[in-house]
Amino acid sequence: MRRNSTNSDYIRISFAILALVLLQIFSNLFQFFPTFVGVFFSYIVINIKREEKFIYVVLSFLYLSYYELNKGFFLFSYFFLFVIFYNFFNQKIIDSFKCKNCILLIYIMVAYIGYFFLNSFFAYILNAEFPSFTMEYFYYIAFDFFASILFFRSKI
Repeated sequence: MRRNSTNSDYIRISFAILALVLLQIFSNLFQFFPTFVGVFFSYIVINIKREEKFIYVVLSFLYLSYYELNKGFFLFSYFFLFVIFYNFFNQKIIDSFKCKNCILLIYIMVAYIGYFFLNSFFAYILNAEFPSFTMEYFYYIAFDFFASILFFRSKI
């Protein structure tokens, strides 16, 4: 009997890329469709040291970069936010909080509120238009929090 020689990793990665493209399309078409920025930021923070998840971490960074380009934010702001957060605050948060849901909520709030403040700082330095923080961000934070609980609660 012949063995199947197809590598399933390429198929999984192809479906992940297709899902990310569809997610961006739907979030542009429908205003209240969540962008899942907090979920992707949490995924990066949780899985950055896992070598087997490297391609998915890169895809998450690409998704966040495309989100920045599409929404008119400064490019690679999420990368800068991740470097600052991961190097200076992540281990202190993990040591301080024993509640896994609280840690996930902090990750998501950093992904939205920290990102807003970082873009405001860049806008101030470059004398550009300041981003606006609307009420729909609270909806996105709540939705991403529940999605992150479903996906990442056992991974922290």
